[in-house]
Amino acid sequence: MPAKYLAAFALLALPLVSVSAQAKPELQMNMTAEKEVTVTENGKKAVKRVPAQSSAPGEVLIYTLNYKNVGDEKATAVNVDNPLPNGTRYLANSASGNDAQINFSIDGGKTYAKPDQLAVQKAGKKAKAEAPDYTNIRWVLGEVKPGQSGQLGFRAQVE
Repeated sequence: MPAKYLAAFALLALPLVSVSAQAKPELQMNMTAEKEVTVTENGKKAVKRVPAQSSAPGEVLIYTLNYKNVGDEKATAVNVDNPLPNGTRYLANSASGNDAQINFSIDGGKTYAKPDQLAVQKAGKKAKAEAPDYTNIRWVLGEVKPGQSGQLGFRAQVE
C-alpha cells in the first residue's frame, strides 16, 4: 500500500479506536446460596456455612451477592434488584449491604419503598406490610468505583 494511503488509513482508524476504548463501568455479580450446619470437629461442635445443594421446609438459606466493578469508570446510581427465590420467604431484618440503602417490593418488583412505607390489604383493611409479604429486595449503592467490590445479602426461609 502506498505511504500516502497508509497515512490516510491511520487517520481514519484513530477515531474508531478511541470510540471502542471509551471508559465505562462494568459490574460483575454472582450469587451464592448457603445454609448453616452443625459439625463436630476435634470433639467440639461448630456451625459452618456450606453450599445449599438441597433444602427442606423450614431451613434458612443465606444468599450472598458479590459484586465488583471491573470497568474503568465508576458506576453511578446503581440499583441491584433481586427477587426472592421461589418457595422462600424473606426473614425480617436480614438484608445487608455496606453503605447501601435497602428497599423492598410487595408487588413483584414494580415498585420499591422502605418497609415502613409498604402497606397491604389484610381482611379488607390496609395494614403495614411485613417481611413475609416482600417479593423483591433492592439495594441502592449510589456509586461503585473501578476495582471496588462488595457484598450484599439476605436470609430466607424455605416454605
